[in-house]
Amino acid sequence: MRPGIAGCARRRIGGAVLAAALLLVALAARADTASYPNRPVTVTVCFPPGASTDAIARRVGEALGASLGRPVVVENRGGAGGNIAASLVAKAQPDGHALLFCATSGLVIAAAARSALDFDPQRDLAPVAPVGTLTVLLITRPSLPVTTLQELLAYARANPGRVNFASIGIGSSFHLALEQINAKAGVSMTHIPFRGGGQAVPELLAGRLDAMFASWSLARAHVQAGSVRPLAAAGEERFAGLPAVPTLAEAGLSGVWLQEGLGFFAPAETPSAILTRLNAEITRIITEPAMRDWLLSQGVPPTPEPPEAFRARLQEGVTVLREVIQRLELKLD
Repeated sequence: MRPGIAGCARRRIGGAVLAAALLLVALAARADTASYPNRPVTVTVCFPPGASTDAIARRVGEALGASLGRPVVVENRGGAGGNIAASLVAKAQPDGHALLFCATSGLVIAAAARSALDFDPQRDLAPVAPVGTLTVLLITRPSLPVTTLQELLAYARANPGRVNFASIGIGSSFHLALEQINAKAGVSMTHIPFRGGGQAVPELLAGRLDAMFASWSLARAHVQAGSVRPLAAAGEERFAGLPAVPTLAEAGLSGVWLQEGLGFFAPAETPSAILTRLNAEITRIITEPAMRDWLLSQGVPPTPEPPEAFRARLQEGVTVLREVIQRLELKLD
């Protein structure tokens, strides 16, 4: 046999072997997907035990386990703005048995800031399904002579630099929302960072702070007691628990990106069939009347949507916040 013919034959045989190998891999992957899940599913939560967000992860996780027919084990890995938990899941086996439950704002900010992490939030994690969005209110001390958002902005213009506005830390979603407000409204409210909302609220109650963003779970008792005044709610729709409080857009301040969402993620290479199934199961769970009502009682209106829409919404946040971070020259590493 001439060398050229022998070489062609070897290439044909090699090609056939490669094709057969790829077919076996595809069949094995299809079989794994069809049998999913075949062991307990671990949900790594980026919040500490006992937090209201941890309770949501556990309640939805328990329902997901019942739906999948396998136990769902919840593990808490708080710290580093959620990036410790996110890093663990990003590096896990992409077979649907390792999921992340976290605040979406942390991943959006990390991607927008191009933080020096050991994983890439956009490249290494696949959005699975949102659960809901924490209701966030803009609240003020009652002694501040304002009753609406526009009055607050007018007061800030008349008193440049004298209105102080607390956040839960430099580069947090609340801080970046304040900076968006300053830029859009042409005001200069002074940023006062705290390590958490629980530390800022007493300062607001004591009259040493003027305004802040706060989750409904943190602000509820004070709003109901009348010790703080809610001026607006972040999000696209009014919060059912406070129907008289307008959204930021309704109050005359549109285009501020502030979404404290909660959702599930998986390693990036997880088969699309598994992602689709998980999205369908979680969507069904959070829209069932009992779960929906419970989430609403926690100040977390359900936000069901398919993975593609979930990813697009997060990308919108990355685009908006990247501009804010670059303009302020923030270093978040």
